Amino acid sequence: MRKVLIPTDFSPVSRNALIYGLELYKNSDTEFDIIHIYHPSFDPVQPEIIESTLGLEMVKIDIMNDFISSFSKLAQQNNVKLNSRIEIGFTVEKIVEESTDYEIIIMGSTGNNNFINQIFGGISSEVAIKSKCPVLLIPSLIKFNNLRNIIYSYDFDGINSKTLNEVVSFAKRYNSTLHFVHINQNDKSDIKINFPDKLDIDFKTSIVQSDSVQEGLSDYIVSNDIDLVLMATKHRNFWEKIINRSFTNNFL
Repeated sequence: MRKVLIPTDFSPVSRNALIYGLELYKNSDTEFDIIHIYHPSFDPVQPEIIESTLGLEMVKIDIMNDFISSFSKLAQQNNVKLNSRIEIGFTVEKIVEESTDYEIIIMGSTGNNNFINQIFGGISSEVAIKSKCPVLLIPSLIKFNNLRNIIYSYDFDGINSKTLNEVVSFAKRYNSTLHFVHINQNDKSDIKINFPDKLDIDFKTSIVQSDSVQEGLSDYIVSNDIDLVLMATKHRNFWEKIINRSFTNNFL
């Protein structure tokens, strides 16, 4: 059985992420572990509560039970099992610690109306950098649709076979067209990346000339009706450059 980790803070953003996950893994023999992590010294969900750790934990358990109950019908319809638990700790560190036991983490993102910040909020971006498994970030206004077009953005260090197989396998599951895209900020226009002749999936390869990675990706996403963006972190510097705060503020 596939295991998926769903961190939640009970906000509308995290509720939306769970709904998206339930639709994404509909009828696929999947088990969701929904986890809420809190630190007693600071609780953004219930800041007015000043009680002992035990008292706060009981409040959290009640909130979690209500949260799970509100999704029980949809989970049954989609044939997905829901588990839940409450943990004390620091959010990013705890999620990363848990990530070794899961196929994927699905979490809502927090950010403003800026395009990239809708996708990568502060906690979400840290988890994406440090997680040992793939992380799927769901902006607050995104609803699940058929994944017709998926983009995989890569650099010219190449795509190793393990990553390639995982990306292709994911796209194949949803009968998607996979777009391999490199954003080229150099003057070279004759660079070519060789892919296997047969990937057993519809795919396209593109080299996009742009002054910036964020502008090139944004333009390609819009012009090709991209439904999902995949990025791998073979070398962390590429991902870190994408989600750096000063960088993301310019990604419109």
